[in-house]
Amino acid sequence: MQDLRLRVTARRLAVGLGLALVIAAMAYVSTLRLVVTAIAPGAADVSLPAGSTTVGPRVGQSAPEFLSADSERPLLTDLDGKPVRLADFAGKPLWIVFWATWCTPCQEEASDIRAAYHAHEGNLAVLAIDVQEPAEAARAFAIKNDLDYTIGLDPTAAIKTLYGGWAMPSHFFVGADGVIRDRYLGQMTAELMEQHLLAILGPT
Repeated sequence: MQDLRLRVTARRLAVGLGLALVIAAMAYVSTLRLVVTAIAPGAADVSLPAGSTTVGPRVGQSAPEFLSADSERPLLTDLDGKPVRLADFAGKPLWIVFWATWCTPCQEEASDIRAAYHAHEGNLAVLAIDVQEPAEAARAFAIKNDLDYTIGLDPTAAIKTLYGGWAMPSHFFVGADGVIRDRYLGQMTAELMEQHLLAILGPT
């Protein structure tokens, strides 16, 4: 009888321990999901704390130059094959967008980017970096949509990787001093664009 009681007690302890482990595991997974949600494409980056382990440059850091690791080879060119450097935009607020012609959200926000660019014409530079596509595809899209801001070509995704390798579209707002003042991961509405442009243009 005593042995039976001991076996029942041991079984109950094992079940209780198992339940405790399951609950702890679920709580851990739930925490991970919260972290992923905070940095998922489509969410504003303001939720990321200083010192975050998230890849890519953070707000408050200098925007990486579009050069190879030895700073010798340009990694970005325009539609005509000419090198594009971050230094080309020195002294002017710069909005960098990573995009591709096949990306539906990129297609949908292109006209709003153009409208915002013209609304702040003379005070804002826009650099739309097309990722891993031939120049012909990017050129055709730009002509069709009357995009008259700078289009850069990143055929190997080297620049996209340098800036964090986020899903597209991704937006970086760089001050006239070359420092990243804001960033947004995902598609933006016209209203969101104006809100984030305040970080580099100030109140208008």
